[in-house]
Amino acid sequence: MDLSRLRLAAARAYVKALESSLTPMSASLTEPLKMNAVVQGLGPSFKLTLNIQNTASSRPVMNLAISFLYDENLYSMRTAFFKIPLLVPGLNYPIDTFVECLSDKGISDIIKVFVLREGKSAPLLTAHINMPVSEGLALN
Repeated sequence: MDLSRLRLAAARAYVKALESSLTPMSASLTEPLKMNAVVQGLGPSFKLTLNIQNTASSRPVMNLAISFLYDENLYSMRTAFFKIPLLVPGLNYPIDTFVECLSDKGISDIIKVFVLREGKSAPLLTAHINMPVSEGLALN
C-alpha cells in the first residue's frame, strides 16, 4: 500500500512539474518567439540558461535584447543585459548567465526575463523564473 501511495505521489509531482513548465510564447505575429529557462546548481552560484527560438516559418528576427529584473539584495548577475544575434527560424539559441545568491537565510525569489525589441517600450516576451533555494553560502 505504501508503495502505491509513493507511486501516486511521484506521478502527481511529475504532472505538476510538467504543467508548471509551459514555455512562454510571444503573441506577436511578426516576431513569433518561444523561450524556456533552465536553472542549474545547488547554490549559492547558479547557471541560468535561456533557450530562445524563432518559430516563424521563414523570416529571421533581428535587433532583440534580453533584460533581467530581480531583487538586487538577494541576487547578483554577471551579465543582466544581452543583445541577441539574428534568430534564424527553427534554431535554438542558448544564452547563459550566472546568478549568485547573496542571502544565507534560505529564501528564494523570482527573476523576471524580458525579451525586448530595440526602440520599443513593451517587451515581446516575458518569463518568470522561480529560483531554487540556495543550499548555502560558499566559504571565502
